Amino acid sequence: MRKIVIPTDFTVESLQLIEYAFLNFPDTKLDIVLVAGFKLPDTRWKIAHFREGKQIKNLLSEEFNEAKRIIELQHKEDIENINFELFTGVNLFAFQDFIEQCQVTDAIIPKNNSLHSSNRKWFDTTKFIKKNVKNVIEVPFELKRKVPPKKRSLAGIFNL
Repeated sequence: MRKIVIPTDFTVESLQLIEYAFLNFPDTKLDIVLVAGFKLPDTRWKIAHFREGKQIKNLLSEEFNEAKRIIELQHKEDIENINFELFTGVNLFAFQDFIEQCQVTDAIIPKNNSLHSSNRKWFDTTKFIKKNVKNVIEVPFELKRKVPPKKRSLAGIFNL
């Protein structure tokens, strides 16, 4: 069994990366960890009431759940487990600890495109994965919709 990490933005397109895992690790049971970056709240009250499962549940659409279920049914003999994890750190060292805790040695990441979420609290973990996981496989990845470049503003820098 191999435990692999795959970044996700909770879109159906990001599930393409799971399909590539089956192609790159044939005849192997996979324990798949879908990881998304999340910026923790900035107040003590919000941190005290922060629940990882609730944050993940808020982003799981019916379409995403259905596509994931279809993959699980099609590849039930190749899947040990598929679970979600949030990375709430801010640097490479924190991600290194995160990877060690997950006991992951392999990763599948998009080659040219990065994942995107419209929510400001979510961020793409692809760069962290690329720098911290031993065996990283980059695969072609297609987005159905074009993502506009992020606009930078003075107010955005100071989170106003």
